[in-house]
Amino acid sequence: MWRPRFTLVAFAFTCLALSYMDRWNLSVAAPLLMKEFGWNETTMGLLQSVFFYGFTATHLPGGWLADRLGGRAVLAGGVLTWSLATAVTPLAAGFRSLAAARLVLGLGEGVNTPSILSLIGRRFPPEERTRATAVSLAGVQSGTLVALPLSAWIAATRGWRAVFYAYAGLGLVWLVLWRAWSPPESRAEHGPSPAPPAGVPPWGTLLRHPAVAALLGTTFVVNWTIWFVHAWLPTYLMQAHGLSLRGSGFAAALPNLAMVIAGVAAGWMADVLIARGVAVTRVRKLVLVAGFAGAIAFFLALPRAATAAGALACLSDALACFAAGATMVVVTSLDLAPAHAGLLVGLQGTAGNVAGMISPVLGGMIVARTGGWDLNFYVIAALLATGIAVWARWASAQPIW
Repeated sequence: MWRPRFTLVAFAFTCLALSYMDRWNLSVAAPLLMKEFGWNETTMGLLQSVFFYGFTATHLPGGWLADRLGGRAVLAGGVLTWSLATAVTPLAAGFRSLAAARLVLGLGEGVNTPSILSLIGRRFPPEERTRATAVSLAGVQSGTLVALPLSAWIAATRGWRAVFYAYAGLGLVWLVLWRAWSPPESRAEHGPSPAPPAGVPPWGTLLRHPAVAALLGTTFVVNWTIWFVHAWLPTYLMQAHGLSLRGSGFAAALPNLAMVIAGVAAGWMADVLIARGVAVTRVRKLVLVAGFAGAIAFFLALPRAATAAGALACLSDALACFAAGATMVVVTSLDLAPAHAGLLVGLQGTAGNVAGMISPVLGGMIVARTGGWDLNFYVIAALLATGIAVWARWASAQPIW
């Protein structure tokens, strides 16, 4: 039987898919923009980075507003903002106007995940939250899978501006459907839902609690890995294994597909274990430790891959294991604070985006200094090992308020 909370997950999945399509369209259009405006790689890199300033700025306030005013309205406001920012991007006449559009895009997209997790925390019972979160977050990789070939095709046949107009239109259509069909968050399907928080957010409790510190620290590790992969995977395949530009794009889709499948499977398995009576904290620790341990093994094996096929197999296996473990990091915020999930996810996003600002830059510096990619994978393996130690020692799924 189809329930309203399943409709929420469908909307969450498509929202994140569309937002990531909007986010990466600039990467596809970059060569055309550089040619049209006479920019070099440094200028293009600066334009790409502007997004993260807006994206980071609204994570925390977006989560706080979602908890207080409702994730439904906050998410709608975010989608409207990033869709309009996408629509006006083709009208930009130079670097400043393009940067302003990308900044606003980041401001709008920053509220997506906190609002979605706040809604899931209110609508789903504990034994369903992991798979609801995993399916919703699968939209991230699915949007990337769609955007790479679709954006390239549109840009090649209609020009780079058409990419932005097309995606802006899809976002506005999503918004109309969301306003018409999204389930009201006040209606619980599984008993009483968490009451909306009142008063000042529990900052002292939040920042002093060891489980929250473990959550934020492990989120930093997760985002370091994700943003390195998003920034450098096609380039790595081209430079280290001689793939063509087109070949690297298709090859890079395989690890993303592996992440989608593994993340959803891990969420389903975790919920099955919880429904059978296994303690939630034990499930969260077991799945993350197993997933990260597998990812470490494959990342350490990656520098020894002599062929493109071997490297792609190692990458796909590493990122599949990584995605299985990383799913536990996001959903644990709902365990710790169902009524303040938006606020906690906002804090997670802020910590994670710091990693996102550092990881691609440092990754490039390592390649420039060493002349190879191997050290980057060793760094990721070391960070994942640190994440295992922190998570195994201090993570908890027991509600703290």
